[in-house]
Amino acid sequence: MSRNAGILMLVLTACGGAQNTMLVEAAVDSGSPPRDSSCATDADCPTGMLCEGCGDGFMTCVPGCRNDAQCGSNMICSHDVQCLTCPCPSGYCDLDPCRDLDGDGFAAALTGVCPGKQVGDCNDGVPATHPGGRERCANGQDDDCDGRTDARDDECRDTCDPGFGFCATSLYCGTQRYCEQGCCEACAPVVDPVCAPGQCALPGGLDGNGCVVPGVCGECQSCSLNYEPVCGRNFATYSNACLAQAAGTAVMHTGECSRGEGFTCEGVGDCYYNQFCRDFGDAGLHCARVGTCSVDADCDAVTSVVSCGDAGVAEWACRAERCSAVCP
Repeated sequence: MSRNAGILMLVLTACGGAQNTMLVEAAVDSGSPPRDSSCATDADCPTGMLCEGCGDGFMTCVPGCRNDAQCGSNMICSHDVQCLTCPCPSGYCDLDPCRDLDGDGFAAALTGVCPGKQVGDCNDGVPATHPGGRERCANGQDDDCDGRTDARDDECRDTCDPGFGFCATSLYCGTQRYCEQGCCEACAPVVDPVCAPGQCALPGGLDGNGCVVPGVCGECQSCSLNYEPVCGRNFATYSNACLAQAAGTAVMHTGECSRGEGFTCEGVGDCYYNQFCRDFGDAGLHCARVGTCSVDADCDAVTSVVSCGDAGVAEWACRAERCSAVCP
Protein backbone atom coordinates (compact mmCIF):
# COMPACT_ATOMS: atom_id res chain seq x y z
CA MET A 1 0.00 0.00 0.00
CA SER A 2 1.41 3.44 -0.92
CA ARG A 3 1.97 6.22 1.61
CA ASN A 4 -0.79 8.35 0.03
CA ALA A 5 -3.22 5.47 0.17
CA GLY A 6 -2.41 5.01 3.86
CA ILE A 7 -3.13 8.68 4.53
CA LEU A 8 -6.40 8.53 2.62
CA MET A 9 -7.49 5.54 4.66
CA LEU A 10 -6.70 7.47 7.88
CA VAL A 11 -9.07 10.24 6.78
CA LEU A 12 -11.84 7.87 5.77
CA THR A 13 -11.50 5.85 8.95
CA ALA A 14 -12.03 8.87 11.25
CA CYS A 15 -15.77 8.44 10.87
CA GLY A 16 -16.00 4.68 10.34
CA GLY A 17 -15.48 2.29 13.22
CA ALA A 18 -15.83 -0.72 10.89
CA GLN A 19 -12.54 0.12 9.20
CA ASN A 20 -10.39 0.13 12.37
CA THR A 21 -8.53 -3.02 11.37
CA MET A 22 -7.67 -1.57 7.98
CA LEU A 23 -6.41 1.61 9.62
CA VAL A 24 -3.91 -0.28 11.78
CA GLU A 25 -2.80 -2.46 8.86
CA ALA A 26 -2.24 0.62 6.69
CA ALA A 27 -0.08 2.19 9.37
CA VAL A 28 2.00 -0.97 9.65
CA ASP A 29 2.39 -1.34 5.89
CA SER A 30 3.55 2.30 5.56
CA GLY A 31 6.28 1.85 8.16
CA SER A 32 4.52 3.91 10.87
CA PRO A 33 3.64 2.41 14.28
CA PRO A 34 -0.05 1.71 14.87
CA ARG A 35 -1.96 4.24 17.04
CA ASP A 36 -4.69 3.63 19.58
CA SER A 37 -7.38 6.08 18.55
CA SER A 38 -10.09 4.94 20.94
CA CYS A 39 -11.25 6.85 24.06
CA ALA A 40 -14.30 7.12 26.24
CA THR A 41 -13.88 10.55 27.93
CA ASP A 42 -11.51 13.52 27.80
CA ALA A 43 -9.63 12.00 30.74
CA ASP A 44 -8.42 9.23 28.41
CA CYS A 45 -6.66 11.79 26.18
CA PRO A 46 -3.34 13.64 26.64
CA THR A 47 -3.25 17.28 27.75
CA GLY A 48 -4.55 19.58 25.03
CA MET A 49 -6.73 16.91 23.44
CA LEU A 50 -10.42 15.96 23.64
CA CYS A 51 -12.34 12.77 23.13
CA GLU A 52 -14.63 13.43 20.16
CA GLY A 53 -16.70 11.26 17.83
CA CYS A 54 -18.67 11.36 14.61
CA GLY A 55 -21.99 10.08 15.88
CA ASP A 56 -21.29 6.47 14.92
CA GLY A 57 -19.93 5.38 18.28
CA PHE A 58 -16.25 5.64 17.28
CA MET A 59 -14.38 8.07 19.57
CA THR A 60 -10.86 9.41 19.09
CA CYS A 61 -8.51 11.95 20.75
CA VAL A 62 -8.19 15.19 18.78
CA PRO A 63 -6.64 18.61 19.59
CA GLY A 64 -9.12 21.02 21.14
CA CYS A 65 -10.54 22.67 24.24
CA ARG A 66 -13.87 23.07 26.00
CA ASN A 67 -13.08 26.05 28.25
CA ASP A 68 -10.41 28.72 28.80
CA ALA A 69 -8.85 26.77 31.69
CA GLN A 70 -7.67 24.13 29.22
CA CYS A 71 -5.62 26.72 27.33
CA GLY A 72 -2.29 28.32 28.14
CA SER A 73 -1.57 31.72 29.67
CA ASN A 74 -3.03 34.70 27.76
CA MET A 75 -5.13 32.34 25.62
CA ILE A 76 -8.85 31.64 25.37
CA CYS A 77 -10.91 28.75 24.04
CA SER A 78 -12.70 29.79 20.85
CA HIS A 79 -16.10 28.10 20.67
CA ASP A 80 -17.19 29.23 17.21
CA VAL A 81 -15.15 26.58 15.38
CA GLN A 82 -16.54 25.51 12.04
CA CYS A 83 -16.28 21.76 11.69
CA LEU A 84 -14.74 21.01 8.29
CA THR A 85 -13.58 17.46 9.01
CA CYS A 86 -14.64 14.72 11.38
CA PRO A 87 -14.06 14.37 14.30
CA CYS A 88 -14.66 17.97 15.29
CA PRO A 89 -13.49 19.31 18.68
CA SER A 90 -15.53 21.94 20.49
CA GLY A 91 -12.93 24.68 20.26
CA TYR A 92 -9.34 25.73 19.73
CA CYS A 93 -6.96 27.74 21.92
CA ASP A 94 -6.32 31.19 20.49
CA LEU A 95 -4.43 34.23 21.81
CA ASP A 96 -6.71 36.32 24.00
CA PRO A 97 -7.31 39.64 22.21
CA CYS A 98 -7.85 41.26 25.63
CA ARG A 99 -4.42 40.21 26.93
CA ASP A 100 -2.29 42.96 28.48
CA LEU A 101 1.23 41.55 28.57
CA ASP A 102 2.94 44.80 29.61
CA GLY A 103 0.39 45.63 32.32
CA ASP A 104 -0.31 49.18 31.15
CA GLY A 105 -4.11 48.78 31.28
CA PHE A 106 -4.46 48.66 27.48
CA ALA A 107 -5.42 45.43 25.70
CA ALA A 108 -3.71 44.15 22.57
CA ALA A 109 -7.06 44.22 20.72
CA LEU A 110 -7.23 47.25 18.42
CA THR A 111 -11.04 47.28 18.50
CA GLY A 112 -13.87 45.77 20.50
CA VAL A 113 -14.64 45.67 24.22
CA CYS A 114 -12.37 44.32 26.96
CA PRO A 115 -13.89 44.63 30.45
CA GLY A 116 -11.64 46.52 32.83
CA LYS A 117 -9.21 47.54 30.07
CA GLN A 118 -8.96 49.98 27.24
CA VAL A 119 -8.20 48.71 23.74
CA GLY A 120 -5.85 49.90 21.02
CA ASP A 121 -2.38 48.99 22.37
CA CYS A 122 -0.17 48.98 19.27
CA ASN A 123 2.79 47.51 21.17
CA ASP A 124 1.81 45.23 24.06
CA GLY A 125 5.44 44.71 25.01
CA VAL A 126 6.23 48.30 26.08
CA PRO A 127 4.25 49.83 29.00
CA ALA A 128 4.93 53.40 27.86
CA THR A 129 3.37 52.72 24.44
CA HIS A 130 -0.43 52.95 24.32
CA PRO A 131 -3.17 55.35 23.19
CA GLY A 132 -2.71 58.67 24.94
CA GLY A 133 0.96 57.95 25.72
CA ARG A 134 3.73 60.49 25.22
CA GLU A 135 5.19 60.54 21.72
CA ARG A 136 8.98 60.39 21.93
CA CYS A 137 9.87 62.40 18.91
CA ALA A 138 12.99 60.70 17.57
CA ASN A 139 12.87 57.00 18.43
CA GLY A 140 11.27 55.75 15.22
CA GLN A 141 8.22 54.38 17.09
CA ASP A 142 4.56 55.32 17.29
CA ASP A 143 4.41 55.79 21.06
CA ASP A 144 0.81 57.04 21.35
CA CYS A 145 -0.69 54.58 18.83
CA ASP A 146 -2.21 57.28 16.63
CA GLY A 147 -0.56 55.98 13.45
CA ARG A 148 1.97 58.84 13.27
CA THR A 149 5.64 58.57 14.20
CA ASP A 150 8.10 61.14 15.55
CA ALA A 151 7.98 64.50 13.74
CA ARG A 152 4.87 63.43 11.80
CA ASP A 153 2.95 63.35 15.09
CA ASP A 154 1.02 66.46 16.12
CA GLU A 155 2.79 66.34 19.50
CA CYS A 156 6.17 66.88 17.86
CA ARG A 157 7.38 69.97 16.11
CA ASP A 158 8.27 69.79 12.45
CA THR A 159 11.09 72.32 12.85
CA CYS A 160 13.42 73.32 15.67
CA ASP A 161 15.10 76.60 16.50
CA PRO A 162 18.28 77.12 14.45
CA GLY A 163 21.39 75.97 16.26
CA PHE A 164 19.55 73.82 18.78
CA GLY A 165 18.53 70.88 16.65
CA PHE A 166 16.29 67.81 16.70
CA CYS A 167 16.65 65.33 19.57
CA ALA A 168 15.49 62.02 20.98
CA THR A 169 16.61 62.63 24.58
CA SER A 170 18.47 65.38 26.43
CA LEU A 171 21.73 63.55 25.74
CA TYR A 172 21.62 64.94 22.20
CA CYS A 173 21.44 68.57 23.25
CA GLY A 174 24.68 69.28 25.09
CA THR A 175 25.32 71.38 28.18
CA GLN A 176 22.45 73.38 29.70
CA ARG A 177 19.96 72.24 27.11
CA TYR A 178 17.24 69.63 27.28
CA CYS A 179 14.98 67.78 24.87
CA GLU A 180 11.33 68.85 24.69
CA GLN A 181 8.90 67.60 22.02
CA GLY A 182 11.81 66.52 19.80
CA CYS A 183 13.66 69.84 19.91
CA CYS A 184 16.55 71.01 22.07
CA GLU A 185 15.61 73.83 24.43
CA ALA A 186 17.80 76.09 26.56
CA CYS A 187 17.77 75.51 30.32
CA ALA A 188 16.56 78.34 32.52
CA PRO A 189 19.26 80.71 33.84
CA VAL A 190 20.59 79.78 37.27
CA VAL A 191 20.87 82.33 40.07
CA ASP A 192 22.74 81.02 43.12
CA PRO A 193 21.70 82.21 46.57
CA VAL A 194 23.68 84.68 48.68
CA CYS A 195 24.85 82.78 51.73
CA ALA A 196 25.21 84.08 55.26
CA PRO A 197 28.66 84.46 56.84
CA GLY A 198 30.10 81.10 57.81
CA GLN A 199 28.18 79.25 55.10
CA CYS A 200 29.32 78.05 51.68
CA ALA A 201 27.49 78.17 48.36
CA LEU A 202 27.30 74.55 47.20
CA PRO A 203 26.03 73.00 43.93
CA GLY A 204 22.33 72.14 43.89
CA GLY A 205 22.57 69.40 41.28
CA LEU A 206 20.41 68.76 38.22
CA ASP A 207 16.69 68.70 37.61
CA GLY A 208 14.92 65.94 35.71
CA ASN A 209 15.85 67.45 32.34
CA GLY A 210 19.54 67.54 33.20
CA CYS A 211 19.53 71.30 33.77
CA VAL A 212 21.55 72.81 36.59
CA VAL A 213 19.39 74.04 39.48
CA PRO A 214 20.29 76.86 41.88
CA GLY A 215 22.87 76.06 44.52
CA VAL A 216 22.29 75.76 48.23
CA CYS A 217 23.91 77.25 51.33
CA GLY A 218 25.51 74.83 53.75
CA GLU A 219 27.57 74.74 56.94
CA CYS A 220 30.88 73.71 55.46
CA GLN A 221 33.53 75.48 57.56
CA SER A 222 34.54 72.22 59.21
CA CYS A 223 35.18 70.50 55.85
CA SER A 224 38.74 70.20 54.64
CA LEU A 225 39.95 71.63 51.36
CA ASN A 226 41.15 68.24 50.08
CA TYR A 227 40.06 67.53 46.53
CA GLU A 228 38.58 64.05 46.63
CA PRO A 229 35.61 64.53 44.26
CA VAL A 230 32.35 62.66 44.71
CA CYS A 231 29.05 62.59 42.82
CA GLY A 232 26.01 63.31 44.98
CA ARG A 233 22.65 61.63 44.70
CA ASN A 234 21.40 64.96 43.30
CA PHE A 235 23.90 64.51 40.40
CA ALA A 236 26.15 67.36 41.49
CA THR A 237 29.93 67.03 41.84
CA TYR A 238 31.46 68.05 45.18
CA SER A 239 35.10 68.49 46.06
CA ASN A 240 34.78 65.91 48.84
CA ALA A 241 32.21 63.86 50.73
CA CYS A 242 32.04 66.39 53.57
CA LEU A 243 30.80 69.11 51.23
CA ALA A 244 28.20 66.76 49.73
CA GLN A 245 26.86 66.14 53.22
CA ALA A 246 26.83 69.88 53.88
CA ALA A 247 24.70 70.31 50.76
CA GLY A 248 22.22 67.78 52.15
CA THR A 249 22.82 64.97 49.69
CA ALA A 250 24.25 61.45 49.92
CA VAL A 251 27.32 60.33 48.01
CA MET A 252 26.34 58.18 45.04
CA HIS A 253 29.86 57.33 43.91
CA THR A 254 33.43 58.56 44.16
CA GLY A 255 34.75 60.66 41.30
CA GLU A 256 33.02 63.44 39.43
CA CYS A 257 29.53 62.93 38.02
CA SER A 258 29.69 61.77 34.43
CA ARG A 259 28.04 63.69 31.63
CA GLY A 260 24.48 62.46 31.26
CA GLU A 261 24.05 61.26 34.83
CA GLY A 262 20.76 62.61 36.11
CA PHE A 263 18.96 62.83 32.78
CA THR A 264 15.50 61.29 32.73
CA CYS A 265 15.23 57.98 30.91
CA GLU A 266 12.91 55.11 30.08
CA GLY A 267 15.49 52.47 29.17
CA VAL A 268 19.21 51.77 28.87
CA GLY A 269 19.23 53.20 25.34
CA ASP A 270 18.50 56.66 26.76
CA CYS A 271 21.81 56.80 28.67
CA TYR A 272 25.48 57.13 27.80
CA TYR A 273 27.98 54.28 27.77
CA ASN A 274 28.63 52.78 31.22
CA GLN A 275 25.34 54.20 32.49
CA PHE A 276 21.96 52.56 33.01
CA CYS A 277 18.40 53.72 33.62
CA ARG A 278 18.01 53.56 37.41
CA ASP A 279 14.84 53.88 39.45
CA PHE A 280 15.30 56.51 42.18
CA GLY A 281 11.87 55.90 43.71
CA ASP A 282 9.91 59.09 44.19
CA ALA A 283 12.51 60.94 42.10
CA GLY A 284 11.74 58.75 39.07
CA LEU A 285 14.00 57.15 36.45
CA HIS A 286 17.37 58.76 35.81
CA CYS A 287 20.61 57.76 34.11
CA ALA A 288 23.26 56.69 36.63
CA ARG A 289 26.71 55.13 36.51
CA VAL A 290 26.83 51.35 36.34
CA GLY A 291 27.82 50.06 39.77
CA THR A 292 25.60 52.46 41.72
CA CYS A 293 22.38 51.05 43.06
CA SER A 294 19.25 51.34 45.16
CA VAL A 295 18.36 47.63 45.10
CA ASP A 296 20.17 44.42 44.18
CA ALA A 297 18.46 44.37 40.76
CA ASP A 298 20.38 47.53 39.80
CA CYS A 299 23.56 45.45 39.96
CA ASP A 300 22.38 43.37 37.00
CA ALA A 301 23.94 46.12 34.87
CA VAL A 302 27.41 45.14 36.18
CA THR A 303 29.10 42.76 33.75
CA SER A 304 32.42 42.30 35.56
CA VAL A 305 33.17 38.79 36.79
CA VAL A 306 34.87 38.34 40.17
CA SER A 307 36.27 34.93 41.06
CA CYS A 308 35.80 33.48 44.53
CA GLY A 309 38.46 30.82 44.07
CA ASP A 310 37.15 27.34 44.74
CA ALA A 311 33.79 28.84 45.69
CA GLY A 312 33.06 29.88 42.11
CA VAL A 313 31.97 33.32 40.94
CA ALA A 314 30.77 36.17 43.13
CA GLU A 315 27.27 37.64 42.87
CA TRP A 316 26.71 41.38 42.83
CA ALA A 317 24.59 42.91 45.60
CA CYS A 318 23.69 46.48 46.58
CA ARG A 319 25.49 47.74 49.67
CA ALA A 320 25.16 51.43 50.64
CA GLU A 321 24.54 52.76 47.11
CA ARG A 322 27.30 50.60 45.61
CA CYS A 323 27.32 47.20 43.93
CA SER A 324 29.62 44.86 45.85
CA ALA A 325 30.87 41.40 44.88
CA VAL A 326 29.60 38.82 47.38
CA CYS A 327 31.13 35.32 47.42
CA PRO A 328 29.01 32.31 48.41
